[in-house]
Amino acid sequence: MLATGNKSLTGYRLSIRFSADGFSFSVLSTLDGSELQTDRFPVSEKDSVTDILRQALQKPYLMDYRFQSVEFATDAPSTIVPLEHFSKSEMLAFYRLCFPREQARVADMQYQLLPSLEAVMIFSLDQNLLRTVQEYYPDVKVCSTDALQLEHFAAEQAQRPFSEDIEQRDAYVCFAAKQFFIAVFCRNKLIYAATQSADNDNDRIFLLLGIWKALEMNTQRDVLHLEGASKELQKTLAEYLLNIE
Repeated sequence: MLATGNKSLTGYRLSIRFSADGFSFSVLSTLDGSELQTDRFPVSEKDSVTDILRQALQKPYLMDYRFQSVEFATDAPSTIVPLEHFSKSEMLAFYRLCFPREQARVADMQYQLLPSLEAVMIFSLDQNLLRTVQEYYPDVKVCSTDALQLEHFAAEQAQRPFSEDIEQRDAYVCFAAKQFFIAVFCRNKLIYAATQSADNDNDRIFLLLGIWKALEMNTQRDVLHLEGASKELQKTLAEYLLNIE
């Protein structure tokens, strides 16, 4: 284990996020979430991802301080399983069933409990990356960005009134460069959540409408909540779905 600095940065935590195009490091207040500092470390196809991560971790402002907590989040594809059906021994098989193109290994499999939703998020994280971070921060907490997003969606949904007489469904979607995460709630209960790969608006529309149809959602009544969508995408979706927020 490598030692980080002896200076304690009271009231701040370190958030490391890994995505397909690189890493982002954010030093955040534990009180209000405000940023003290943020850095981006891009990764190209010719780069060693582990080497880029190690270089980032050796930045002076990281080496000089001990943070109250450190979080390492990945935006790798994820899937959700009801808590009652979750089994550690079956994680890899279930993950490969959902994402056959992903090169996940047993050692890469991670899970995150979501007690308020009575569910478990399954995702993968390259063990070489995790070990590298643990050299500097042995108590690092590993999580999925989708799980963080899902908890955010669930909190928003909990504030919305619903009627036991009307089966209205709310779909929350957060778009990234090459994928999107969607969660669907009915009467404040989660009924669907998944990552979908899509790097253009045509694919995004096709997949979203496919989910709408598969879940037998109503194009006039049910609500689509969007985050990170372009104006062009919102305009096109409005041709098919009446309620978009």
